[in-house]
Amino acid sequence: MRSLRRAATGVYAALTAQVAALGALVLFEEVRGRRLAREIASFDGDPYAPGAREVVGAVTVFAVLMMIVVVTTLVAAATYLVWLRRARASSSATSVLAAWLLPGVNLIAPPLLADWAWQDAERRGRTRWLALLTTWWISWLVVLWILLVRLPGAEGLTGLGLTELAAIAFAALLCAVTVREITISHGRGPSSPAVTHFGTPLRQRGRVREQNP
Repeated sequence: MRSLRRAATGVYAALTAQVAALGALVLFEEVRGRRLAREIASFDGDPYAPGAREVVGAVTVFAVLMMIVVVTTLVAAATYLVWLRRARASSSATSVLAAWLLPGVNLIAPPLLADWAWQDAERRGRTRWLALLTTWWISWLVVLWILLVRLPGAEGLTGLGLTELAAIAFAALLCAVTVREITISHGRGPSSPAVTHFGTPLRQRGRVREQNP
């Protein structure tokens, strides 16, 4: 259980770092990115064009921010997969990777794995859990649509803005909440029978009464 908690903490930290890095990139895009994109376009790819050297610093900052975003995204994905493998001990590492990496399969399998991991230790509050899980996965699909459909061809260096940042941050928050729910449910263990305020299972109390009328 401690290893699962540590893995969950790693997911929280990685998601936070990812959103922070993305926020820095969006800030750069808002302050300098769009103008920088126009300047680069005016040079027509010629590094010796007049004024090209003046944007080297800004281009370097942009490249560093992009690398940080990519690295934090990869770390977030890796920490999530490690956590999921520990939460869903009956699934092999290969099946967990396939659920996230195989095209088509990764649109359906990841929430199923999360649901099975939740069911391994919890049976109560299923309606609430399914609502949370569905909302998280829809938010993730929206993020995929933004990255793959909306951003290509957008203005600026990346096309990212406050709307995109809010959507990605919301999906990351819901992901963290689902991780927390599953981790807590594993800490409680399997659902126990109903108990009285004396801590005695109801069925057991009934048997005691039958034996002692």
